[in-house]
Amino acid sequence: MKTVKEPYLYNIMASQITFSNLSRNDDYTILLNGQARGTVLPLKTIPIDVEPGKYELDISGSNEEGLPSMCKPIQLKIADCKSVHLRIVAEHFAIGIYDEKGTQLNARQGFLCGLIADGVRIDNPIS
Repeated sequence: MKTVKEPYLYNIMASQITFSNLSRNDDYTILLNGQARGTVLPLKTIPIDVEPGKYELDISGSNEEGLPSMCKPIQLKIADCKSVHLRIVAEHFAIGIYDEKGTQLNARQGFLCGLIADGVRIDNPIS
């Protein structure tokens, strides 16, 4: 008797991006390649499982007055079975994405490229 193996069990391993929202008031929507993948409530943390690959990470929300907050997207590449923890901080209508070391990944000046965690890389020409 011949057994058929499920191909999806052997091809791609899951990776994970964890988001912590440091705001006491605002919730934020996580966008990967333009698609909403989850909402992070104030002072909460959520993990999002992703397939290994390249992503444009963007975050949207609104401030206390209901005005939209802005986030400069980052280009993120994540390898098989890797994870990264990112923190969301909003000040003056702008949303900042920070890595575990406290580096703002979507800052406004210079170039920020390289590894931010084991198996996780960003390539962001910052203008």
